[in-house]
Amino acid sequence: MADDTIQQVYMRVTQKMQDCQKQLAQIEAQMSTNQRETRLAALTRREIQDLDNSVPLYKSMGKMFIQESKEDLLKDIEKSASDAKILIDALEKKQKFVKRDLDEATGNLRDIIHSAQSSSKK
Repeated sequence: MADDTIQQVYMRVTQKMQDCQKQLAQIEAQMSTNQRETRLAALTRREIQDLDNSVPLYKSMGKMFIQESKEDLLKDIEKSASDAKILIDALEKKQKFVKRDLDEATGNLRDIIHSAQSSSKK
């Protein structure tokens, strides 16, 4: 009877560990995407700031391009960069939470294995 209970707990804990590992992979992918977007925004901002105000600038809107003023384009770039930074901060917090859950599940798994080994020696 105790073996069935230990096996069920073991299955729950390993499932939780797998879920946490999947969540961490998704979070890291999202963070990478947002970091790339932040770097792209910084590069674009630097290139646009060096241009003269008389140079026509265009913004991509789906399959077409719309002419925008330099100031409006810079505002859009700043907004997109700040949104990406906010998302990165939120993802970092979520990553810490999921890592803590994973560490807890790993500790629980060690306890289960240790208790199963000690009960089988008796």
